Amino acid sequence: MKKIVLIAFFMLSLIFAQTGDGVKIGEKSPEISAKDLSGKSVKLDEFEDKVIVVRFWEKGCRHCMMEMPKLQELQDEYKDDLTVIGINSYNPIEDIKTFQNEYKITFTLLKDDLDITKKRYGVIVVPTTFIIDKSGVVKYKIFGMSSWEKSKEKILELL
Repeated sequence: MKKIVLIAFFMLSLIFAQTGDGVKIGEKSPEISAKDLSGKSVKLDEFEDKVIVVRFWEKGCRHCMMEMPKLQELQDEYKDDLTVIGINSYNPIEDIKTFQNEYKITFTLLKDDLDITKKRYGVIVVPTTFIIDKSGVVKYKIFGMSSWEKSKEKILELL
């Protein structure tokens, strides 16, 4: 038991020690360098005057998969003021398309083939979520699993 606790503590320490890299709260959000599922480049300035939720995810992540439909519901409800962008660096594009069809995801899904966006944002664990205000400033970053209600509250606060 002690060994498991020690390993868990070491892993968490490693994760939190590395979260200093990438974008910081209060900074302008870095540009995205990823393409949508049809191969078109997407830029954040396309979503001017909207709150942007940038979600880094992968298909094998249970928590990622659970929250994607909830993000879709939020996107549908607040489509005039909110944009959700899901960025995947891990899965092949065919798997992302299958997921999109299976879960009826209509918000923007991007493939970060070169991990450029992942590195710019300092993502080391999925899910990781960045909530960006209407002026393009990162207001919140959520690493790993979080209460959906808390995440939703942070998003709605900025609308």
